[in-house]
Amino acid sequence: MMLSTFEYKDTGWHLGTVTFSSQNLIVGKNAVGKSKTLSALVNVAKFIKGDLRSYIPDHSCRMMFTLEEGRQMEYAYSYGNNLIIMEYLRDGDNVLITRDRDAVYVRNEPASPPANKLCVQSQRDTTKNPEFEYIINWAEQMRGFSFSDLSTSRSYDIPNLFDEKLDFVELFERLDDEKRNFIIRMMHETGYEIENIQLHKFSDKFSMITLQEQGVDVPLFASSISNGMLRVFYIFTYLAYVSTEEGARILLIDDLGEGLDFSRSKKLSKLIFDYCEEHKIQLVVTSNDSFLMNAVSLNHWVILMRDKQEVNAFTETTHPEIFIKFKRTGLNNFDMLGTDFVFNYLNNSAK
Repeated sequence: MMLSTFEYKDTGWHLGTVTFSSQNLIVGKNAVGKSKTLSALVNVAKFIKGDLRSYIPDHSCRMMFTLEEGRQMEYAYSYGNNLIIMEYLRDGDNVLITRDRDAVYVRNEPASPPANKLCVQSQRDTTKNPEFEYIINWAEQMRGFSFSDLSTSRSYDIPNLFDEKLDFVELFERLDDEKRNFIIRMMHETGYEIENIQLHKFSDKFSMITLQEQGVDVPLFASSISNGMLRVFYIFTYLAYVSTEEGARILLIDDLGEGLDFSRSKKLSKLIFDYCEEHKIQLVVTSNDSFLMNAVSLNHWVILMRDKQEVNAFTETTHPEIFIKFKRTGLNNFDMLGTDFVFNYLNNSAK
């Protein structure tokens, strides 16, 4: 199941309808709301799962999903003051949940869910309400990774977007030889000549990872390699783990490519986009990296523009005329952002 549109609102911030495809690169100027868009997706996933371990603000959202057989599923809810104010679920032409402050109906029958619980949670039943599982599974199969938050000073923590404590050594230990060889191949493809990765277990409480470079006698400790190499090592390890061990079907990556040179940023983006496409993982990436923007096709771009608390999204699907006109200029992809092309186009069109 693929998220095809997303709209989100909380106090002081409104993300207008964003149209997503299977692969997405969210771009925009600083402080436009790129990372906040990923945070909004995380908040919604947490709330649908009933995750109460971290603070989730009052918010509302509306989403459209495309199922494998092509049918559309629409889901929306609004939450405030510890109450579900509205909830709605439509599968194709069938309305399954309608809820407001006064009444709740599930399959046209009156229902009495807890006032602070979503119906997809409280009325969950794989036999009676199998459609609810699509929504729950989507939330449960979302994972998120912050590329730029990783550095050698904190080389044993996975900087994930769900506030979960993930120890990198423990995660790597769970991978079999096939997945570890995959990581080595991907590092080769990205320009890092690593020929072996070893896990050294000194006790039940202390383990260490070393990387062996070709032609170098002394192995490298994960905590002593460059930030660029470490980030590439971690992202492919994380990708192998969440896609195979946890069955992730939507992956969020914040600040992909940060700290890499042109060649590696270009190679990394292609490898990750290709991997997710092959494994049917919906990918939503943010980046300010000009190298990566030039490497990723405009077909995958989601351009965000902010006017005070309102954020709007522009894609080739929603605004084809803008993208067609830009492609005719022959400029690099990054110039679409660097020259304020969208803003200028809208300005000129309004005159």
